[in-house]
Amino acid sequence: MLKWSFILLIVFCLNACNEKKAENTKEISCKTSVELPAGTGEFDPIASKEAVPCGSITLWGSSMPKSFNMWEDYNSFSAQLMSLMFEPLVTLHSVEDREIGVLAESWEVSADGRTFTFKIDSRAKWSDGVPITAEDVQFYYDVIMSPKNLTPIFKVGLSRFDRPEVIDSLTIRVVAKESHWGNFWEAAGLTAFPKHAWKDKDFNNIRFEFPVSSGPYKIKEFREDRYVELERRSDWWGFAKNWNRGKYNFESIKFRFMEDQTKVLEAFKKKNFDAYALYTSSIWMKQTDFDAVKKGHVIKQKIYNKEPIGFQGMAFNLRREKFQDIRVRRALSMLMNRKMMNEKYMYNQYFLLNSYYPDLWENNKNPKAESFEYAPDSARKLLAEAGFVPDAQGKLSKNGVPFEITFITSASEMRHLTLYQEDLQKVGIHVQIEQMSQSTLRKRLDEADFDMYWVNWGAGRLRDPEVSWHSSTANAKGTNNLSGLQDAIVDSLIQLQKTEFNLEKRNEILKSLDHRLTELVPYVLMWQADHHRILYWNRFGTPEKVFDKFGREESIPIYWFYDIKKAKALEIAEKQDSTLPEEPKEIRP
Repeated sequence: MLKWSFILLIVFCLNACNEKKAENTKEISCKTSVELPAGTGEFDPIASKEAVPCGSITLWGSSMPKSFNMWEDYNSFSAQLMSLMFEPLVTLHSVEDREIGVLAESWEVSADGRTFTFKIDSRAKWSDGVPITAEDVQFYYDVIMSPKNLTPIFKVGLSRFDRPEVIDSLTIRVVAKESHWGNFWEAAGLTAFPKHAWKDKDFNNIRFEFPVSSGPYKIKEFREDRYVELERRSDWWGFAKNWNRGKYNFESIKFRFMEDQTKVLEAFKKKNFDAYALYTSSIWMKQTDFDAVKKGHVIKQKIYNKEPIGFQGMAFNLRREKFQDIRVRRALSMLMNRKMMNEKYMYNQYFLLNSYYPDLWENNKNPKAESFEYAPDSARKLLAEAGFVPDAQGKLSKNGVPFEITFITSASEMRHLTLYQEDLQKVGIHVQIEQMSQSTLRKRLDEADFDMYWVNWGAGRLRDPEVSWHSSTANAKGTNNLSGLQDAIVDSLIQLQKTEFNLEKRNEILKSLDHRLTELVPYVLMWQADHHRILYWNRFGTPEKVFDKFGREESIPIYWFYDIKKAKALEIAEKQDSTLPEEPKEIRP
């Protein structure tokens, strides 16, 4: 058995090496400009006029998800992947708060704001040449709303609508059952699914194979736990629109999966990755001033933009009795030494959270919410009030049941968890850390089979709290209401904001919701950053602000391009061991 394992290892290494050798030796030939037929509509102000379709880019894919099907297994990576392959009817403008048609060339809204009629662009085609029709959009609704399909996150918004009506092959009408400020955007976000390819398939089993796409890319090759490679569709119908000129420039995009961020950095230095977004402060502060950075061969930048700030924390599973007492949740918040962690492990690169909507507040702080300081003695008092008593060894129990907590994680870097574990154990709480694969973790979360889980939630430009906090979502499989929160006041505030069309007034309601959430303590809130950090080899053209106005590294496959002049300059600088001109170290809005 050992002999065969050794042989297999050799074969794997040879394949991997040959694969990388092929990548490194592949000659890239790019045109300096591309003649395109006249397009229609307005241009995206972020896209570069210098961009030409050329070359490839390899990006870090972090953990391998259990599925690329973002509608069945919602995760940030799959969402990014699918956004390059499938399109909604309408989307938000890149810098302005208004609509831009994607699949839809035009649309109408009824006077009462409840009926939406979309006209699909007659040029729109699937990657197999079949025209995209209104039936494909209706099919999307049917798939998402089918009770047998595990799509709870997407059911919440679509449940406000009747089944879309196909008016003709290119026209679809969507009618809302109730008034809601987000009705247009929910209807506009309807996607086309290829009915001709999927109508007889079990949607829950569509995981990694997506042979038909409507967007600028399709999957070229996929190897589980190793990589997924996309190839650019030169025949994509969307290139006839000016809005897509200067975008989706890479002929191929490869995402390599690698969980250990230290290993990712070493792989980046060897050019196994072209760009690396860093989320670990210690790596950023201590390991990123290597020779290639000092010589300008690699660009190191901290990017501030207008992306809405989400929150990060340890989610309590409120479905479990031990967490239903708010005194317990408050005590556990007091036992996380956030300030020390931020100083010791993150070099004060983050601000400590006391809000679930931090960027609604000045300096990202809710003035009425408690900022839990590390206070073990106060925590002990609260636990005693909640009925937990120590035994002779100091172990806490209530009614003879020991106080035990299990953290589930897929992370290899667990310093924060182990430190928190130690502080909890000091007051008599028995703590276990269960490390598992991303797919197993996702299943455990879908089934609400956990005690506490460390999660980082992003925030979109359109904030609809229903999917995350409403009682109706608490027990749905795969819900975004991870804590299982059920609260009448929260529900009433969510109901109130539904019919408020004024953004400023709606944000005031969200502030009230934030007050209530901070009172309920569904999470041990941790920290968040107001910037992004990235390393990339200096051979790419980027937008002026590197990322788009409201995004992060997800904008790389959209707006970046292989820059022939930069690539040549980098090649010469490496051969001569010379320095390239310095780039700005910080990018601000």
